[in-house]
Amino acid sequence: MKHPTLNKCHAMISCGNISEEERQSPLYKQISALTKPIFEDSLKEVSKNHVSVGGVGIDNYEYAFYNPHNARFYFDYIKTDPLTDPRLSSLETINKSEKRIEDFFGCRIVVKKNKIEVTNKVDKERRFRIDGSAVNRHNQCVEAVATLEREAIASLKEFIKAFGGSSSFVCVKMWIPDNKILHDKLVDSIALENTFRNDVVKKVYNSEPKNVEYSSPAYTSNAFRNMGLHDYAPIIASELECLRSEIMKQKSFLSPLEEIKLSIDKFPDDVFRAKEPIMKLSESDRELLSFWFFEQFGEVY
Repeated sequence: MKHPTLNKCHAMISCGNISEEERQSPLYKQISALTKPIFEDSLKEVSKNHVSVGGVGIDNYEYAFYNPHNARFYFDYIKTDPLTDPRLSSLETINKSEKRIEDFFGCRIVVKKNKIEVTNKVDKERRFRIDGSAVNRHNQCVEAVATLEREAIASLKEFIKAFGGSSSFVCVKMWIPDNKILHDKLVDSIALENTFRNDVVKKVYNSEPKNVEYSSPAYTSNAFRNMGLHDYAPIIASELECLRSEIMKQKSFLSPLEEIKLSIDKFPDDVFRAKEPIMKLSESDRELLSFWFFEQFGEVY
C-alpha cells in the first residue's frame, strides 16, 4: 500500500509549489535532511572547478594567462626652461634632482636628466589570455607588452601637456621584471608549498592562484612557445603517423625479388612464411633467389 503523504508530496513537488503544510510534514523534512548535504557538496564542487576570469573550469588548459606588471618604459625627454615654464618644479623631488609624480593617468612618471621613466600601473592584476600555436603565443606576448607601452605613451603625452617638455615618444629602453604565468598545467602541478628562485624564473608565493614569474618578457615568450609545442606534440605525432601510414600504402620501389630478400633473415623459417610471394616470382627470379639463398645461408631452396 502506497503512503498517502508520499503521493501528495510528490504531486506538489512536480507542480513546483510546496505548501507550508507539506514543508512541515515529517516526510518532507526527512527528504530535505538527506538532499541538503548533497546539494551543498555539489555547489562546492562547482565553485572549486571555476577560475576567477570568465568562469572557465580549471581543467581547461588550452590557454594560459600572462600577467606582466611593473613595466617600465624609458623615453627621451627635453625639459622646458624652468625660468619660463616652472610647472615641473611643483612635482616631488627624489634622488636630489629627479622629479616624480606617483599616479598620473595610471602611471608613475619620473623625470631624469635627459630621459623620462614611465611605469605602467594601470592594472597590476590584468591578465592577457595566451593560446594557440607556439607562434601565436609568442605574438600574443609581444602584443601584451605593446599594449602596456601604448598606455605608457598615452600617459606621457598627457604629462607633457600638463608639465611641459618634449619627447619623440619612441621607447629607448624597457624593463619588465615581473612576468607571471598563471593557469598552466605545469605551473598548477607544482605543490602549493614549494618555492624556488633562479636568474630566469621564480615561484615565491605559496598561495592561490599558483603562478611562476619570469625575469623578462623574452623568457616568458619562450616559455609560452614551449608550452605551445608541448600542447601540440600529440597532434604532430598523430599527423606524422598518418603520413607514415600513407607512405607505407604506396607501391614499393623495390622489385618483388628484392622485397623477398629483405624479408628473409632466418633460414628456413622466413622462407616458409614467404612461400606465397616466392611462388608468384617468375622462373628466372626463383632461380636467382635460389642462388642468393646458397650465398647467404649455404643452401639452395
